[in-house]
Amino acid sequence: MNNSMLLTDGYKLDHRRQYPDKTEYIYANWTARSNNHYPAAKDGYVVFGIQYMITKYLIEDFNNNFFNQSLSQISKNYLRRINTFLGPNQVGVEHIEALHKLGYLPIKIKALPEGILCPIGVPCLTITNTLPEFFWLVNYLETLISNVLWMPMTSATTARLYKKRLYEHAEKTGWRDNPTLDFLCHDFSMRGMAGIESSILSGMGHLTSFVGSETIPAIEEIERYYDFDAEKGLLAGTVPATEHSVMCAGSKENEIDTFKRLLDLYPSGFVSIVSDTWDLWKVCTEYLPTLKDQIMARDGRLVIRPDSGDPVDIICGLSPHFKDDYGKPEYKGVYELLWDTFGGIINEKGYKVLDTHVGIIYGDAITLERQDDIYRRLEEKGFCASNLVLGIGSYTYQYVTRDSLGFALKTTWCQIDGQAQELFKRPITDNGVKNSLKGLLRVDLDDDNKIVVFENQIRQSEEGGLLSVIFKNGHLFIDTHLQEIRERINMTL
Repeated sequence: MNNSMLLTDGYKLDHRRQYPDKTEYIYANWTARSNNHYPAAKDGYVVFGIQYMITKYLIEDFNNNFFNQSLSQISKNYLRRINTFLGPNQVGVEHIEALHKLGYLPIKIKALPEGILCPIGVPCLTITNTLPEFFWLVNYLETLISNVLWMPMTSATTARLYKKRLYEHAEKTGWRDNPTLDFLCHDFSMRGMAGIESSILSGMGHLTSFVGSETIPAIEEIERYYDFDAEKGLLAGTVPATEHSVMCAGSKENEIDTFKRLLDLYPSGFVSIVSDTWDLWKVCTEYLPTLKDQIMARDGRLVIRPDSGDPVDIICGLSPHFKDDYGKPEYKGVYELLWDTFGGIINEKGYKVLDTHVGIIYGDAITLERQDDIYRRLEEKGFCASNLVLGIGSYTYQYVTRDSLGFALKTTWCQIDGQAQELFKRPITDNGVKNSLKGLLRVDLDDDNKIVVFENQIRQSEEGGLLSVIFKNGHLFIDTHLQEIRERINMTL
């Protein structure tokens, strides 16, 4: 895009003239209004992505593709799009030229700290203009803000839910202090996302709770926009891993030779081998016992990767009600089969801890519900999941929309000719989800130390509370480090 003023919906273009004469200020808020489509997020939503949106788009993109471009080129480009899109009309270009001459976006954004868990229905961001002649800019930017923010907040919320369940399982089964916990939910989603930017937005959200990821573009962007130096701290990591083409390149009859060759290639450290190209159960009951001495002699871990079937049954085994067939490998599941061959220890809480030389990663069709089933069934069998990595893919991160948490930027206040006016909507045909807040807003703690929103505030009280100015007149005022975000999320678990 070579003109940042075209990063909007078409119907926004002429709203400037539709507001009443002498409109001076517009005030709006960004809120997750409902979790009706995402019941698991009942605790609230994770505030994340604001610094990325502001720095990448409101500063860098607007500087490069608007303010630093020639006025004549911007005007020509804008008029061409309007006239070929809306047809000759009165939208005009003077307001765009005036903004270009000003040289910055005259808006103020206040926000909660990123990483905060914000209750559903409470705003995490407000926006208003700082110069009256640019009142129209607030809602002009709505589309861009919504487009960039809903996915990182939704994915960060999802990642936190995975982490919360993982921590609950680890606490119950006696390994809550294990340093590998943040590796045990791994981002596998990139290939199934709707483009590179979608992968970045979602992948950064995953990295607010975990360090395991395959999504390199997200790692690059979160390092850049959230003040993290990967050479000085653990930003993200992965391990050498095969794919089916690697396994197929060896012969089916001598698949064990492929395993031997890979173990020789990686004599130490982690290596993940996809193991169901042909017969997963033969791998678990024949190849691995044959290779046990070599595996146990390594300074590292061989990770077995099943990749098809029902992940709950593959990992945990089929229902224990099939007593007569319990000796069959599919009724034991991969986790118990690894225990049968490699053993481990029994921890202080009485749970089996698989030997550290072997483990499992499963990255196909994992959901929050299946994660819960896997941990529950392993617990029932007396295992803790200390050697199990769940790969979270696009089935989780792509099968959501802006409506999953009801995200919206809505106007609640304006000033016309010096007179303040509360704005709100109450559609009688709606179930209440689309009811908006009213007036100037203050987000603060109530008497029970819970985050709430207070409506109909005067200017002095609106300036207080938990929302802080993060952007004003082209400048970022708060620079948040990824580690701060991770620590805030961990405090909510």
